[in-house]
Amino acid sequence: MRKLARQAPIRPAKHKPWFMTSPRNSLLPRFAFVAVLPWFASGGASAQDLVASTPTSERVLVTGEAPSLLSPSFAEARARLQTVPAATSVDDSDDYRLGRHDYLEDFLRYQPGVVISSSQGSEDTHVSSRGSGQNNDDIIGLAILIDGIPINQSDGEAFLHDIDLQSVKYAEVYRGADALRYGGVTLGGAINLVSVTGREAAPVSVGAAFGSFGYYQQTFSSGLSRGPWDLFAAVSNHVQDGYQEHSQENYQKVTFNLGYRPSDAVENRFYFFYGRLDQNNPASLDKDSLYANPRETDPEAIQEDWNTRWNYYRLVDRFSIQGRDWTFQLSLEWNHRQQAMRDEYEDDFRLGTVRFYSDDYAVDLLFESNAAVLGHKNRFTAGLLPTFEPESDSFYANPNGKTGALLFADRTYYLNLPVFAEDQFYLTKQFSLLAGFQAVYVNRVFRDGYRSATLGDQSHDDHFRAFNPKGGVAYQWNDKSLVYLNLSRSFQPVSFDESIGVQEGEDGGEVFHNLEPQHAITLELGTRGEAGPLTWDLVLYRSWVHHELLALNNAQGVPVGTVNADDTIHQGIEAGLEVELAHNLFVKGVRPDRSKDGKTVKETRPEGKADRLVLEQTYNLSDYRFDGDAVYGDHRIAGNPVQVYKAEIRYEHPSGVYFGPNVEWNIVKYPVDEANTLFADPYALLGFRAGYRTPQGFQVYFEAKNLLDKTYAAYVEPIADARVGDDNDSFSPGLGRAFYGGVSWSW
Repeated sequence: MRKLARQAPIRPAKHKPWFMTSPRNSLLPRFAFVAVLPWFASGGASAQDLVASTPTSERVLVTGEAPSLLSPSFAEARARLQTVPAATSVDDSDDYRLGRHDYLEDFLRYQPGVVISSSQGSEDTHVSSRGSGQNNDDIIGLAILIDGIPINQSDGEAFLHDIDLQSVKYAEVYRGADALRYGGVTLGGAINLVSVTGREAAPVSVGAAFGSFGYYQQTFSSGLSRGPWDLFAAVSNHVQDGYQEHSQENYQKVTFNLGYRPSDAVENRFYFFYGRLDQNNPASLDKDSLYANPRETDPEAIQEDWNTRWNYYRLVDRFSIQGRDWTFQLSLEWNHRQQAMRDEYEDDFRLGTVRFYSDDYAVDLLFESNAAVLGHKNRFTAGLLPTFEPESDSFYANPNGKTGALLFADRTYYLNLPVFAEDQFYLTKQFSLLAGFQAVYVNRVFRDGYRSATLGDQSHDDHFRAFNPKGGVAYQWNDKSLVYLNLSRSFQPVSFDESIGVQEGEDGGEVFHNLEPQHAITLELGTRGEAGPLTWDLVLYRSWVHHELLALNNAQGVPVGTVNADDTIHQGIEAGLEVELAHNLFVKGVRPDRSKDGKTVKETRPEGKADRLVLEQTYNLSDYRFDGDAVYGDHRIAGNPVQVYKAEIRYEHPSGVYFGPNVEWNIVKYPVDEANTLFADPYALLGFRAGYRTPQGFQVYFEAKNLLDKTYAAYVEPIADARVGDDNDSFSPGLGRAFYGGVSWSW
């Protein structure tokens, strides 16, 4: 969906659209398109036909029922990613469920390299990796995937409301060009969320949570399996009044996946998701207003009823077949969104009400081979992920929260054709080389549906091509630890969010600007692993970015809107460290040797888990700068926190009791404008989590956030120069002191 900007001066619009005609009649054939992926192929092959012996891929073998080909276990994913010479990590849902577990910031609480900022404690969240999308209100420049299938629209934008996290068992994080494995056309990387299946979920699970500022959530899920079939289904209902005025949030989600696995070598899985959102949108504040009263909003936001409403559908069918030492996957996806959004309306900036609908189509083909090459261990991966999105937008006046006259309209088309391949070859058991590439063709088509007398027809076509190589080396000194070095190129095409603006005036309208795609060369040095009580992940990186898209001023200080900046540099440190500070403090975990029939018998079965004291912590240093820019010199790029530290000390008792404090510390101030004259202040937030859970599936938790009730900016919207003009409403207030509690039961 597109954000528009006014001309002379230009101001980016914050929201996006839906069209004038109803797409209802098209839902049935599109449903059929996705559902017809060859289920018949699942029944036509047997394990004897396809698997002559145990696969040589690095899977974690378990006794009993075979793991899913399409939704691997956390242990499998961790073992696979551990060997990749790149900035990757995996995070399961265990820690996520210890406190409030509703939003992605709860799930990736201690994930290095990912900055998640939520204003008002809602899902209106900004997610960024290595500076991606900092010039955008929404998530762009970072691929969000479900089981390897992108939920990003083809224009690059993603929405976290399109995910039900109770159906996610773990998340894989790929930073920067390491996302090429998923065909990502982004600079920031990718987050892949892997689904729970009916074979591992409890038959019935119910939960309820409540908290400050009118927060309330109800959840229900069920997992069933019989023979080759399994089904997982989940429903959630969420409401909250919100911390800031006019920030009420109300959404419902329904998700299920149905799997069919007639043999160990073949699996097909069908996914469905429906989401409904009704959310009010408060205004961001200037710095003085933030500290005077962070809960207020601009009265205009209430008068004009700024809000977002949508209905969203996603259908996916995935098929996988596995041979002796290879795997092939084929997926089809369709998602559809109908959205209406009200925003600021002025006579000279005619944005107002935006209506929008889009359909996204994707095909994913992935081949992976673990066959030995020249007698050496080798892993080869190749894939193709074409995506296509037709989108319709219409813009209306917004007189006091009503839909007024049609102002202008357009239709856009987005096509992405990425092809990717990589090979990791082991020269020795410990030492490996990695080489790969991504080739991309991108087509963007804009059709102006309202041609003003002064601007004329702004219709335009954009075509981009890119070739992105990567190479790396890794040394793995044991099964759990490695060090690596890699060099890669990444690419992100221009979307109409950046290239289309709105010109002021009675006869204003949409204006097209020619912009270049962003690309970057990145050097990474990193290590991750486990040793005794330590688990670590440390990456040092430097990216030379070309044509970065930023909202800037010219040499005379006049705002010129979103343009390609001169060269910029993104560099930093991403660090995570978990330490088991102590164990067996009050409860011993292993029964001692005992005597039986006159003989000493070594007891190998634990009597129970030991209690333990654990410290989780992450530190991110993000140093993003212009590189000798004609206007901004070597200034820091605005909107990016420079140093952030998060930590929690938690005591865990084998009875199921756990508790401990946590801290989030934004250590130094960081710029709000590219001229580096206005800054967001540092802050430290103190929190606490406690709870009780049993092996029988009962859990109760309590969480406190921002116990000292600090006022702070959760994130800021970058501007060019705070000294020019009076539009410095860039600060989105963070959540005040809040308390949450919940109970759940699975059986």
